[in-house]
Amino acid sequence: MSHEQIIRAMFATFTDFSSSPDKLFAFMTPNYRQFVDGHEMTLADFQAHTHALRNTLSALEINIQHIVCEGDKAATVHVARATRLSGTQSRIKVVAFYQFQNGRICLVDELTHLLDGHETDLALGALQ
Repeated sequence: MSHEQIIRAMFATFTDFSSSPDKLFAFMTPNYRQFVDGHEMTLADFQAHTHALRNTLSALEINIQHIVCEGDKAATVHVARATRLSGTQSRIKVVAFYQFQNGRICLVDELTHLLDGHETDLALGALQ
């Protein structure tokens, strides 16, 4: 799989709340690190994050606007549309850098910008 295909497949799994979270973690290395607006997450933290989102949201959509891949690195600009259990929605623009190791994601570094929604929705990116 190309790095673009890995990112797209990972997002498809991430937003499919009916799928097992274990499928998602197959895309990441054991030493995975993610930084969201300065908050660091390990793979275990990302697992907790995934469960927290699935307990807080009824739906999550990711629309990739731009993607660039070169060597073992990639970058996306994407918009996340989150629907809370209450029905309220938010849209968050994300600029993300990815690094790969042996065909799996080992690093994600993201900055987020709230387009629509309540300011507290910015915390969704690192929700535990």
